[in-house]
Amino acid sequence: MSSAATSTAVTAQTLIGACGAIASAAAVGRAIVQSARFKQIEVFSPPAAQGSNVTCSILFAGGDTTMPREVSDTSVSVTTPAHIIARPLPNTVSSFWHDSSVNVTLFNLVAPAGSIIDVWVDIVLADGVSASPVATVLVGATVGGMYYSGLDNLTKANAVYLPVSLVSL
Repeated sequence: MSSAATSTAVTAQTLIGACGAIASAAAVGRAIVQSARFKQIEVFSPPAAQGSNVTCSILFAGGDTTMPREVSDTSVSVTTPAHIIARPLPNTVSSFWHDSSVNVTLFNLVAPAGSIIDVWVDIVLADGVSASPVATVLVGATVGGMYYSGLDNLTKANAVYLPVSLVSL
C-alpha cells in the first residue's frame, strides 16, 4: 500500500526483499528467494477527495528499449479509481530472471497515497543457506524472524510502498 506518490525505482534486489528475508542479525536479512522474475503489476489509486484527480503510472526504461514505455491512468471520480495493469515487454531486462546480486531497475512506480499495489513474480526458493544478505534494511529484527521489505526498500518509518499485513521493520 502506498503512503505518497513518490516516483520509485523498483530493482531486482528490492523485489527479492519484498518476497521475504529471515533475520540473521538485528539489521541483516537473508533472502529466502534465490532468483525472481517480474511478471506483472496492478495498481488501484483512489482520488483523495471529491473533485480531485489522481494518476498512477509505471515506467519501463533503462535497458529495456530504445524508447521508454509508460503505462498510466488518471481518474477524477471518487467511485472509480485510477487503474493500471502493466507487464514487461518480452525479451527486455524487466522480463528476465534476476538474483539478489543484481541491482538493475525493473521499472519506476508512481502510486499516490492510498493506492493498492499487486505485484506478480515467479520465484526460485533458495536451496540451503543464502550466502549473501538481501539488500533489505532491517531495524531491531529478531534473529530467525521472517520480514518483508517494501518496494522502495526503506525502513518501515520511511517507506512509501509497504506490504500490507506482513511483518516489516
